[in-house]
Amino acid sequence: RQMLTTRRAFAALLALIAGLAWKQPGVTRAASDSDHAAADRTTRTRTLSRRDRELEELEARIAMLKARYADRLATLKAAKTSPGNRNTSIAAAALVMLAAAAAFWPATDDARLQRWTLTIKNPALEARFTGDAFRSAYSPLVVFLVVWSALYTALAVGFPAIREAGMATALAGVVLAVARRRTGRMADQQRARALFGLALNATAVVGWAALLLLFRIHPPEPRHPGLVVVVALMRCLVSLYLRHSAIPWQSRAAYAAINALGSAVLPQLSVLGRPAEPLLLGGALLLGEAAGYLLERRMRLAFLERAAGRRSPAAAAPPLHPWTLR
Repeated sequence: RQMLTTRRAFAALLALIAGLAWKQPGVTRAASDSDHAAADRTTRTRTLSRRDRELEELEARIAMLKARYADRLATLKAAKTSPGNRNTSIAAAALVMLAAAAAFWPATDDARLQRWTLTIKNPALEARFTGDAFRSAYSPLVVFLVVWSALYTALAVGFPAIREAGMATALAGVVLAVARRRTGRMADQQRARALFGLALNATAVVGWAALLLLFRIHPPEPRHPGLVVVVALMRCLVSLYLRHSAIPWQSRAAYAAINALGSAVLPQLSVLGRPAEPLLLGGALLLGEAAGYLLERRMRLAFLERAAGRRSPAAAAPPLHPWTLR
């Protein structure tokens, strides 16, 4: 009996050991699954926390951009909701063009001048007048080009959105001033006039190509209408000074065509939008041509009156005044 009890105890112990051995893998698997679940929860929590931080940073950046461009958005909304400024600009540009076209009308024909080009029909007198006018207008034109470059540099500083375009335009003024200085030293002023006309048109083509490329890479944001008004005023003065300097009419016509085409394809620069901006720039260009036409006609007639009082019409006339050309 004692041996039977010992055997039963030994069998129970073996059964207990076997049961423990059989249940241990399940317990290990359960613990492993619990660890994996905890790791997944931790990873998800970290991912959500990172996404929350990214969303918070994005919201803060959006709020900063809204605060920075709030005034510009208000200006654009006002321009869209109130088209009165645009209509007024279109009407003003139309009036400028009409006034420029009407400026040519009262000019009566003169037998000594070509009607549209104002060329003196006497070749000797034409060569004398243009040579003296080109030489005498050296100082005013160089001063104007220096002011041109300084003004566009100031616009580039004041309007960072057009900084590259403003500096390119200012550089064009410096190039033209250097070209005018080089041609002013030439003995043959007729050849100097032709060379400066070529330099003028080459600079205009390169400048417009660079300007349009810069605006394509960095589209400008609509600004205050005063920017377009300043550019239009400078266009008007350029046309006037080219007439004042006796630049060949072929070069002036090519320059006007280049600027008209460039103005037509310019992107929107201010809240005026299109077509007000191209009309305003084109009208200013035409107004400068009209005013320059009247000024040049007066200068040529005054020159002919002085030449008529001499025995030899082609004789050397007194040097023209550098600012009034009289």
